[in-house]
Amino acid sequence: MGSRKYGCMLMVSGYLSRQTNEWRLNILNGVHNHAMEPTLEGHMLVGRLKEDYKKIVRDLTKSKVLPRNILIILKRKRQDCMKNIKQVYNERQQIWKLNRGDKTM
Repeated sequence: MGSRKYGCMLMVSGYLSRQTNEWRLNILNGVHNHAMEPTLEGHMLVGRLKEDYKKIVRDLTKSKVLPRNILIILKRKRQDCMKNIKQVYNERQQIWKLNRGDKTM
């Protein structure tokens, strides 16, 4: 499967070797039809919060800080932070889901 954004046909297959317990990558099609992106903003992997950010979001959510202010605090912590408001909302949703547990309305 290639890139969804550009329709790139690059294909890579990965698997965990049972003998060496190491990951192996096979390049099935190494041809790109686009230039490399200068930043990873909006990329799926960049869209994940790391554990230290999750802890900050958790603590600030408990303190009833608004999501936009949480994002400002995260960006002040690291100038190169590429997080967006969607990731903050997603993490807050996970926190509420864990707190709610089996309780349903």
